[in-house]
Amino acid sequence: MPSQLEELRGPEHGLVTLPHEVAWGGRREFNLDDDYDRAAMYKIVLEEGQEADQRRLLNRAILRREWRNILPARQVRTLWENRFPELGRAA
Repeated sequence: MPSQLEELRGPEHGLVTLPHEVAWGGRREFNLDDDYDRAAMYKIVLEEGQEADQRRLLNRAILRREWRNILPARQVRTLWENRFPELGRAA
């Protein structure tokens, strides 16, 4: 997990193909302009991605705006909200 949300510089629009190491169980391509796809991709990257993956694939503005729509595992959600309290306030 990055130390600051500003480190998250992933794309804001378009198609994203996740690496096998992150999306190892099936679908790998997501359209960030689709609400369902965007939330699904963020959930996968939050739960399965390493810090470098999160920096490269997640976008700070999207994460802050969509946090309440992204449903990572409770433990992951707690970790991120403890590190970044502004996410919890946005939810």
